[in-house]
Amino acid sequence: MDEGSTFVSSLDFARAIQKTDNYYVLVTREDLSTLPYSVNAILELKKTTSRFKRTYNKAYPIYDSLSASDVELGSVEKLLTEDANSGYQLFTKIGEKYGIACIPAAGKDNVKQKILPLKSEKVLVIADGAAFGPQMNDIYRLMQEKSAKFSLYLPESLEWLLLKADLIGQPEILEILEHPADFIESSEFFSWERFFTNLLERRTKNIPYMRYDKAKLPEFYLQEENLEKVIAEMG
Repeated sequence: MDEGSTFVSSLDFARAIQKTDNYYVLVTREDLSTLPYSVNAILELKKTTSRFKRTYNKAYPIYDSLSASDVELGSVEKLLTEDANSGYQLFTKIGEKYGIACIPAAGKDNVKQKILPLKSEKVLVIADGAAFGPQMNDIYRLMQEKSAKFSLYLPESLEWLLLKADLIGQPEILEILEHPADFIESSEFFSWERFFTNLLERRTKNIPYMRYDKAKLPEFYLQEENLEKVIAEMG
């Protein structure tokens, strides 16, 4: 879909493609808020020229080097979580270990408004990278401001983080997380975020004390030992 195709930002288009099993490449400068696409799926075309070769374009991830790898939790003043449910519960508990307050944005569309008054503070923003693509342009612009001190941590999703931390002790899950594209059927899961949620729900549904619930985390995930595993996985 080349730029100029204005329908790609419409809700009708989003609804229509969710009923297909195709992969789509959208060439546009628009932030497509109706679609749950990954931060890692946003590419830019760069032109390469040579005196003796034809000009060609290649696509590179825009936000590939953007990470919070140089941030230590002990130096953070606040945590801002995308959701107000299970993710907020988890990071509130982690924040308590470091004496850090945790604030819920209650939705990825609210992250920008929540970070605006806090951007000059050492805030760690935590959001689901697998569906945060539409918001990244605005957040990245804020990060470029001289006064900005906040950082981003964008795991694929909360469910991905819990699975990657190996809390439920099923080694084959780690293989799935190494090569997700080999296991995700696009006609069934419109985003990777939905796949990881489904995977965690399926793998814990018959284990009452760890049965995953997006609305409220079981106490199992908030136990000290498991919090330490999550923190270690965050790096």
